[in-house]
Amino acid sequence: MPAIFFVFIVILFQRANTMMVQSINPLFVKYVLHTNLVYVGIATAVYAASTLSIRYIVSVRVKPIHITKFIIVGMILFSMAMLGYFFSDSLIEFLSFVVISGFATAIIMPFLLSLVNFVSDKKDIEKNLTIYSLMLSLALVMGPIFGTFLLAVLKIRYVYLLLFTFAAAGIFFAIKIYKTAKNKIKEKICQKNKVMYGEPNQNNNNNGQKKDKLIFRLLKNKKFLEVIFYNTVFSICFASIVAFGGVYARNNFNAPYFLITLLFALFFISSLLMRIVLLFLTKKGKIKQKMNIMNISILLSSLSFAAMFLSNNIIFYALALILLGIPHALIFPIGTMRISEVVEVKQIVAANTIYQSNFDIGGIIGPFFLAYIGEAYSIKLVFLSLAVFLMLAFISGRIFMKFID
Repeated sequence: MPAIFFVFIVILFQRANTMMVQSINPLFVKYVLHTNLVYVGIATAVYAASTLSIRYIVSVRVKPIHITKFIIVGMILFSMAMLGYFFSDSLIEFLSFVVISGFATAIIMPFLLSLVNFVSDKKDIEKNLTIYSLMLSLALVMGPIFGTFLLAVLKIRYVYLLLFTFAAAGIFFAIKIYKTAKNKIKEKICQKNKVMYGEPNQNNNNNGQKKDKLIFRLLKNKKFLEVIFYNTVFSICFASIVAFGGVYARNNFNAPYFLITLLFALFFISSLLMRIVLLFLTKKGKIKQKMNIMNISILLSSLSFAAMFLSNNIIFYALALILLGIPHALIFPIGTMRISEVVEVKQIVAANTIYQSNFDIGGIIGPFFLAYIGEAYSIKLVFLSLAVFLMLAFISGRIFMKFID
């Protein structure tokens, strides 16, 4: 089997696992550990902070030739965290395993994205990046649907035990990636640049300085920063709906746990269908105005949160989630395509790591600060705040685009 096949399999396993963890962690903290909404926000923010720290301190500096080894290490750590969740009886214990699972995710996900670039032929990069996003969407649908069935018959705690078995299976396929991709990566590096981060006979300090300069140049790239802007804005809102969306459905509509995961499934089914359309358009070469698509996606996000604020029944709320699935489908893959256009090959690992790290920034800012609004007032007010924030971001983005052009 080609390396890209195993990359897609691990993406499917790992993203389904992380989505299930992100969606049931708030329910576990709120209704099993019996804490208030502030601690739900803290748990979500701790996860994001742990992934962010590892991505910026470690992942962004890893040479492409070593990323397959790091993926295996990350899968092992994630498996350990799933067992830890299962045995947790206090918030402190639970948060310690949140940190471990965050570390693991920070190692795994950006490297999988980079692998799509490194193991793909040049003519297939955009197609495979779209398939990558499609695999993410498929995993995000599978996770909540599977969770719906599990939570109908099992307690939340036992879901973590099953996630452990999926993570363990992922280790097997991660090893397959290592065996099939290492030669392809070496070949790609040699084609583009004899040595990506300096001559091999230079000392480690010089290599480190060259990496720092490379990252600094990347952060001066205005077209790259434009992509980061939209990704960060949406990540704040996405992290907030994952943290508070299920609690809102249970508190306001008295939804059972399995129906909450079904609501998330509808959101991700909407995203999956949109990404299938995106794949078709990508194959036809019709994805041209990438930044316009990202900007309009922010507008749709604002409208969806406004609809959540106005929702007075679970059906209207579900429709608002379905609408939010459209920008979720578009922003991330369009951003990866744009990155492949505007950054150098030797910057790909750093660019993808920073790009995915901004999901973590959103995961800290959104849940941590908005949890206080939700606890003091209501989650409805959180949704209204997000709708206003997104509308301002849409307007700012239009202005920013004029300066870039």
